[in-house]
Amino acid sequence: MIIDAHNHLGGPDKGDHQRQSAEEIIAIMDRVGVDKSVIFPFNEINPGVSFSLANDYIASAVKKYPDRLIGFARLDPNHGEKAILELERAIDKLNLRGVKLHPTSQNFSLDNPYVLQIIKKASELRVPVVFDNGRPQSPPEKIGKLAELVPEAKIIMAHMRGPNYLQIAEKFDNIYLGTAGMFKINILQEALQTLGAEKLIAGSDSPYTPQELEIKKFEYVPGITPEEKNKILGKNIAKILSL
Repeated sequence: MIIDAHNHLGGPDKGDHQRQSAEEIIAIMDRVGVDKSVIFPFNEINPGVSFSLANDYIASAVKKYPDRLIGFARLDPNHGEKAILELERAIDKLNLRGVKLHPTSQNFSLDNPYVLQIIKKASELRVPVVFDNGRPQSPPEKIGKLAELVPEAKIIMAHMRGPNYLQIAEKFDNIYLGTAGMFKINILQEALQTLGAEKLIAGSDSPYTPQELEIKKFEYVPGITPEEKNKILGKNIAKILSL
């Protein structure tokens, strides 16, 4: 089963005006052979309190296509306790399966105490947290500190970027590394050799990158086995989500 673990739905995005509907992503999935896709909100123009309106939209898309779409909530820690309440609502009431945090878009520091509270609560609710990582506001080292503080949490660094991202993913058993946006085969090979296939998770970051490119790039990684590809392209995220 192929699962694309990183996709945006809704829009238009506040910054770049990108958008994608459930019907659009389903059509692409059918064409390129993706069985399921993890979806979460864009940086919406009118997201609601801590993305409450945007999370409602994600839940409605999952309800319409329950066999194809897996919904993650997006949260804004700047909303404090309301962000924690939204996380609880998103998981318990909307039946979403994970959390997306984007420090740059929402302009928050990883030192914000509510980031740690979100990770703790997500761990209690047994859902993973996906970070946009490798930018000035989201250095892998600080994500590593959060992973150390909450060792029972499941944290996915969505991108292969930022100082020492590979070393951080190697150091902490509860950090996984997303491959979204990385098309340098030598770097993918290094990550596979350093971390093992069990810690790599494929995600296209659609609509910014076509799903087909994300799926096919692993065919060109030297020495990769069919079982390793299966883990990266679906088994790993399925295990994290208990699918």
